[in-house]
Amino acid sequence: MTRELLSNGIAYLSLVCSLSLWPLLGLFYLQASLHFEVPGWHWLGGLTGWTWFLFETFALFLAILATILRSRLWRVALPVAFLMFLLSNYITVS
Repeated sequence: MTRELLSNGIAYLSLVCSLSLWPLLGLFYLQASLHFEVPGWHWLGGLTGWTWFLFETFALFLAILATILRSRLWRVALPVAFLMFLLSNYITVS
């Protein structure tokens, strides 16, 4: 496995972790507004704010690692992970 492949994989993983909040929030609010529950997704309502904060912290760590390894996507992964980290921090604190 080459260094470039590894660094790009870490950057993609950081983007997936960072942006996973939005589809899961959409699914959660869709279930709540339509008053139904998708089987197997009841765990989604039980996630707490600090869980998302830890998840976004992990995504930021991966983005920093991709930046150190000089991935092609570090210019995208680092700002997205940092902004999602700040958003989750703001949501958790307020």
